[in-house]
Amino acid sequence: MRSLWWRWFSWSKTHLPGASLRCQPNRPFGERGWKGLTVPRSVAGRGVMMSDRNLSIVPDGDGGRPPAVAADLLGRHLRRLRERAGLLQKDVVAAKAIGSESMLSKYETGKVPVQEHHVRRLVQFYALYTQGDPVDLEACLTMARQSNEKEWFAEYRDVIPDHSNRLFSQERAAREIRTFEAHHVPGLLQTPEYAQAIMTEAASNAQGAPHTPDPAALRRRIAFRLERQMHLSLPGAPDFYAVLDENVLRRTKFNTPVMRAQLRHLFTLAENSARIHIRVLPFDADAGLVPSHSSVTLLLMQPGYGDDLVYIESSNMGGIYVGDPTEVEKHRQRLTTLFMGAADKDATLAIIEEHIQRLVGKR
Repeated sequence: MRSLWWRWFSWSKTHLPGASLRCQPNRPFGERGWKGLTVPRSVAGRGVMMSDRNLSIVPDGDGGRPPAVAADLLGRHLRRLRERAGLLQKDVVAAKAIGSESMLSKYETGKVPVQEHHVRRLVQFYALYTQGDPVDLEACLTMARQSNEKEWFAEYRDVIPDHSNRLFSQERAAREIRTFEAHHVPGLLQTPEYAQAIMTEAASNAQGAPHTPDPAALRRRIAFRLERQMHLSLPGAPDFYAVLDENVLRRTKFNTPVMRAQLRHLFTLAENSARIHIRVLPFDADAGLVPSHSSVTLLLMQPGYGDDLVYIESSNMGGIYVGDPTEVEKHRQRLTTLFMGAADKDATLAIIEEHIQRLVGKR
């Protein structure tokens, strides 16, 4: 995987002077005071005393969770604590533990940045009903701090679509990534030149006519894509399983040398990488194998880093996330069946080589 690092530094030296990978240090944590709360009459006596039950239901896992993962984990945990206390959202607001039901709902769904003093107030309020473990409070505060850290891609927010933020955040904490692409090489496997061709084509389509995107923004988008790819070369990176429809290899819109270089890059990865597994779904494959969506990605998360997630992308509606466990399992089974039904490694290499040879000598 040394080539991924080399491509990044070689490309950035020419196209993006000064580019670097930066790690965000942990922010210092300042203690905040606790103010007493009034238990509303509507819930007095309705609390569930659970001194004999373990309420430390924060998932296992150490620090370093991506912010979106931490926000999602914290939100679901706060909701569980409230429900175990036998409280409705309006009860929490009536007790002045938080300002509004709308804000509490956004906290519980991980849709807004959380404030540590709000988290402390909520957890300590719920503990009045559940005799919660102090360790639970510290775990929640840790997740609150993690959720407010900068995302690794924060400096690129101006050039990437908002609907992809959750994908880019959570894939860093995945143990395995599975994807199917019917039209393009997956972003994690693209060469810089191929990525540029894809982005230029997308800009033209968005305008409804030929249109050259802003060169500076284009360079930053490619830099982001290469930095995203480098994660696959780091220790502890997820296993990546990609199935490409053979049509992806036959695209003729792009400059021939660009496409030929992309195919050679795929061949090298498919042949040599221990962590990246590429398969081609050939033209003569069983039609029943083809997914109903042209771009599907499944993230299988590490323990303690949230639930598995499916991301479906289309040109018409951007990105859609599927988190329901039953639906996620259906997608997992489909992608597993697809990978097993596609050409095996040797056959995939032969198909890619065939398309490389088709382009040899062409300009």
